[in-house]
Amino acid sequence: MKPLDVERRAKLGLYLSSKKFDLELSKHIAELEREYGVAYDPDDPVPEDPSLARSVFEAGRRLLLEVGIYVVDAGRVARVGEDELAESLEHLKSELKLGEGVDARILRARSPGSRERPFVFGGYAGTPTPEEVYEASALSYASEPLVDALDHGSLSSVGGVDVARGAPSEALATIREVQLLFSALRRAGRRGMHLLTCESSVSGVGSLAAMSIGVLRRGDAQLIPILNELKTDYAQLVKAELGIRYGLRNAALVDPVVGGFARGAAGTAICAVAEALAAVVAYRSEYILIHPYHIRLKATSVRECLWVECVVGQAGQYLGAPLIGDVWPANGGGVTEMLYEIAANTIVATTSGLNLLGPAPANGEKPNGTGLEARFMAEVGLAVTGARPREVCGMVVELIEKYEHKLKSPEDGLPFTQLYDVTKGRPVSWWYEKYVMVKEELADYGLPLQ
Repeated sequence: MKPLDVERRAKLGLYLSSKKFDLELSKHIAELEREYGVAYDPDDPVPEDPSLARSVFEAGRRLLLEVGIYVVDAGRVARVGEDELAESLEHLKSELKLGEGVDARILRARSPGSRERPFVFGGYAGTPTPEEVYEASALSYASEPLVDALDHGSLSSVGGVDVARGAPSEALATIREVQLLFSALRRAGRRGMHLLTCESSVSGVGSLAAMSIGVLRRGDAQLIPILNELKTDYAQLVKAELGIRYGLRNAALVDPVVGGFARGAAGTAICAVAEALAAVVAYRSEYILIHPYHIRLKATSVRECLWVECVVGQAGQYLGAPLIGDVWPANGGGVTEMLYEIAANTIVATTSGLNLLGPAPANGEKPNGTGLEARFMAEVGLAVTGARPREVCGMVVELIEKYEHKLKSPEDGLPFTQLYDVTKGRPVSWWYEKYVMVKEELADYGLPLQ
C-alpha cells in the first residue's frame, strides 16, 4: 500500500466518530492483553522474555489488521489486509546508509543484546527553539564525534512571527530550519551528515514548502507521526506521498499515550507495534521512532515508558526495520537528575535492540540542552552495547530511584546560552563537571565509560 491507497480505502471504509473509534480501539486492546497474557510489572522495568516480545508483536499485528487506520478527515477507517501488510513489510530494509561521503553512517535494525553499536541521532527532537539560538545549539550537537545524525528542534517563530499551523509562518519556519541545519553542518565540518528534519512542519505545509523550493536534500528524512491512536490525516498522507516522490526518507513517529486510549503500559506496547506497522503501510516509513508518552508525567524515563521501550525494542526483531528509542528526560540541562534519566533510558533502549535519539530536554518543551548530553547518551550506549536487558535491570532500577521523585515536578534547567560557551564551542565548566561526576558514578556500576 501507499498513501493514496490509504485514502482510497478510507473512502470505502466504515464511518465512525473519532470518539467511537477511540473507545472501540481501547476495548480491543484490553481483549488482546488478556488473550496474549501481556502484563506490566512495575518491579521489572527491563524484562527479558522472548515469549512476551513475540506476544506483543503478534497482538500489535492483529490490532492493526482487526481495527485498521482511522483517517481523521474522512471520518472513516482504512482496513489493511494481511497480504497488503506482508507486501509493505517486504519493502523494509534492515540496513540504511544515511548521509553522504565521509559522514555517511549505517543505521541498522538491532536485536536485544546486539553487539552493533546503536546509531545516535542528536538534537532537541522537535523542541520549540528560538531562531536566534537555533544554529548555535544545532552546531553543539553536530560537533560531537559520537553523534551520527541530527534531529533538532522546531522553530517557535520566524521573522518575529509565532509559527501557526498551516500558515505562511509554518512554511517559512520549515525552510529556515533546514537552512540553519545545513549551516551548522558546514561549520562543524560535517556537510554530509544525515538530517531528520522538517520538525517545524506540523500540518504538512512546511515540508511541502521545503520540497517545492528544493532546500531539502534527497536522502535526508522528514518526520511523519502516526496520530494518537492508530490515526492519520490527509496532511500526513500528503507529506508521505510527496516525500516518496521527492526522494526523502519517511521517518515515522510512534508515540502512544500510556494512560490514554492505549490503556496502561501493556496495552501501550501492543499499540506501539500496531502503529509502527501502520507507519510502514500508510507512509512507507524506512525507520521508526518509538516514543511512549505518559499521560501525566510525559517523559520516556518514566518507569512505564521504559518498560514499553524495552518490550517494543525486543518485539522489533520481528518487524525488521530500524527502530529508534526516543530519550526524553523530564528535567533540563544543568540538572543532575537529567543525566540519571538519560542514563537509565539509554541503557534500556540500547540493550533492548533500539537505536538512540535525543536527548530532548525538559520534556521537549524548553530548548535547555547542549551537545554534551548527546555525547553522554552515546557514551552510555556504547558502554552497554552487547549487554542483555536482564543484565542491566538492577542498575536501571537504582538509576530510576535517583530521579523518580522529581518526575512530578521536574526542573526545566537553564537556556542553551547559560550551559554552553558558544565562543569556545564547549559546555560551561560547572555543567561539564556534573557530567564527569555522573560518569564516575556510572563507572562504579561497572560501566566502562571513557
